[in-house]
Amino acid sequence: MEAVIGCDGVNSIVASMIGLRPVRFLLLSTCVARGFTYYPDGHQFGAEFVMIIKDQVRLGRVPVSYNLVYWFVTRPWTNQDSTISKNPVLMRQSLMDSLKDFPAHTTEMIRNCDMNMLHLTDLKYRPPWDLLLDNFRRGTVTVAGDAMHGTGPFIAQGGAASIEDAIVLARFLAKKMHNNDANKRVQVEDNTLIEEAFDEYVKERRMRIFWLSLNSFLIGKKLDAQSLMVKVTILALIVVLFRDPDWHIHYQCGTL
Repeated sequence: MEAVIGCDGVNSIVASMIGLRPVRFLLLSTCVARGFTYYPDGHQFGAEFVMIIKDQVRLGRVPVSYNLVYWFVTRPWTNQDSTISKNPVLMRQSLMDSLKDFPAHTTEMIRNCDMNMLHLTDLKYRPPWDLLLDNFRRGTVTVAGDAMHGTGPFIAQGGAASIEDAIVLARFLAKKMHNNDANKRVQVEDNTLIEEAFDEYVKERRMRIFWLSLNSFLIGKKLDAQSLMVKVTILALIVVLFRDPDWHIHYQCGTL
């Protein structure tokens, strides 16, 4: 038996191979920078995800360990960004300029970032409605992570959702590949068990990734909207659909 699980990111070749619709640009006027900052003596940020918003600039911060912090910044795209994105020094300075009205510890975090891990890109995503309609399996091929549900960084759940994918997928594969009653490995000559496991994985993940994607999509569109009426409409949808700001952490993906 052979299987392929495409975890090759938002520009996934495997996703194209199984017929998924192309990803789209999320915000035509917004870019995102991502990076890591190492604190040799430890940071004082605790363990919580924090987002700071001023006008059209957002900074998200996620401690990885006592010494390492992952962060992202979204801000309006400028004509210079095509050049800046190829030069880490210019990129860092541009970000610090964007954060000049933010707390001092945020600019320090950018100043001390790992220059080799600094990236500035546009935002691509797989629309929420595509997540409802697309077939994420063809034969014994499926996708996971950003290849399956690439989204904006606005609720910082892309990495967590990818880990959930891995656990759910492993759980269904293990269930199909082992006989729970006799505790013996099931031997088959065809790919039926893998296809069934992939179908169950997709079924369980579909609505979870839809709601994550929709939440991030609405926040991104609110950020990008120029019309006050559009902003108010999107905000109303967010309040109605996602009243609990921590709803996305209340999810159990099972045990292995």
